[in-house]
Amino acid sequence: MTPTRPTPPDTSKTAPPHAVATPPQLAETMVENARLRTIAITVMLEIAVLRERLPPAPGE
Repeated sequence: MTPTRPTPPDTSKTAPPHAVATPPQLAETMVENARLRTIAITVMLEIAVLRERLPPAPGE
C-alpha cells in the first residue's frame, strides 16, 4: 500500500475573513497614515537632534 497525502482543503471556502481584498479607499488611507507617521517620526528625531545642540539652560 502506497501512502498518499490528504487532499488540501479548498482555500476559497476556508480563507480567513481578513484575506478579503482591501477596498481602494481604505488602502489609500492606510498608505497616507503610514506616510504621516513617517513624517511625524522624522520631525521628532529632528527635534531631538536640535535639543542636543542647544546649550544647557541657566541653572542646570
